[in-house]
Amino acid sequence: MGDRFFHLRHPNVETLLRRPPAVSGLVPPRLAGIGHNGGPPLDMSGIGVAWRRAHAKAWKTPPREIVQMRLRRAARLGLGYRDVTLALLDHGCHLSVLLLPLHHAFEVARDRDGGLHLAAAPEIADKIARLDGRLFLLLDEAMTGPLDAASRRRLLQQINALHDGKVEALLTLPFRPMDTEAQRAQRLRRLLKQQNAPRQECVLLGLTWAEIRLAETAGLGLFKSVAEWFSA
Repeated sequence: MGDRFFHLRHPNVETLLRRPPAVSGLVPPRLAGIGHNGGPPLDMSGIGVAWRRAHAKAWKTPPREIVQMRLRRAARLGLGYRDVTLALLDHGCHLSVLLLPLHHAFEVARDRDGGLHLAAAPEIADKIARLDGRLFLLLDEAMTGPLDAASRRRLLQQINALHDGKVEALLTLPFRPMDTEAQRAQRLRRLLKQQNAPRQECVLLGLTWAEIRLAETAGLGLFKSVAEWFSA
């Protein structure tokens, strides 16, 4: 009962017409038709009225104690009240795990030996330092190139030396050009299961449409713009 869309039949149409995660409740100007002011759709049908009533009922402010509890849970992951409430309405689960793609948090460079050197902006390091929940870094080999097991271990040790052991594990999605969206999502679910991390309790931070689709196909609890997360 969260802030969801009715799925369209054709996947390309669905991807093109959906809103970016950073825009809440408004139609992006570039997707609005001629004469459209970018506001929400005006649906006066019976289904629209029933949906708006159900939406208002679902988002009715709960008692003060529940609000405070949700705010504490949200603060542990650097999220907001609406984020944890949306996941609770959609999946009936409390968010407890952050999935942060490595290339969004660090500048990654390779040396002559094939190792990786990382650099993080101070505001990113400060954000990670304040986290109190489970944090996994998602290493997409399409962005970093293939790494062997020893290189991944050294990389995780390097990251935790910089961030006081905040990162619980480094989850690697191998680069396979012929993989479908469903296959990548299945691999991500398998990695989360190995870490005993329920997928409905996971938040994927990202920027691209591919990452949005990965979160949806894998059945994760929430997708959030990494830029919005870092700036909060």
